Amino acid sequence: MQHLMSATRKMLLATGLTLAIIAGLGIQPAHAQKLFFIFGHLAYENPGGSGMMQNYKYGIGGDAGAGIKLFHKTYATGTLGYSSFGQDKSASPRPGRMSYVPVRFGLRQNFLPLNLLYLHADVGSASVKNDLTSGARFTGSFGVGGKLGPIEAQIDYELLGKKDGDPSGSNGWVAFKAGWRFGL
Repeated sequence: MQHLMSATRKMLLATGLTLAIIAGLGIQPAHAQKLFFIFGHLAYENPGGSGMMQNYKYGIGGDAGAGIKLFHKTYATGTLGYSSFGQDKSASPRPGRMSYVPVRFGLRQNFLPLNLLYLHADVGSASVKNDLTSGARFTGSFGVGGKLGPIEAQIDYELLGKKDGDPSGSNGWVAFKAGWRFGL
């Protein structure tokens, strides 16, 4: 009977020690995420309004970037992305598939305990190319996101500057993004 109690105590001690180690490992990465992070997202983009974006049905793509802490819960970010927009077959003249490659810098402000929610805004330049036009343009985005552990999701409104010859109206779309974030 005493041997059985001893085995039970050993098992409880081993379980407690294992849980303490796991908790310690979990706390360490969370602490490290407060200074620097990297992220990657996949995106589905839904063109809106009139203008150049009325020529496209949808876009798919992704982005990757990094953030570094400026103060409290505010981070400076840099992002590089790629998106491809499928043309609407009823559009005239037919613009062909559009590729969009943005390079942006901005700010991310975290909210709530554990930084579960965030707002972000960024601006930069994008290389845009389709069958009718190509070149560099101003781009920007702003949105809201949330994270749970290493997984994060966000909704953005992305803007693209106009060039001579573009249809009148807005050049913007709503992007739904999901991906991973790793703190270093």
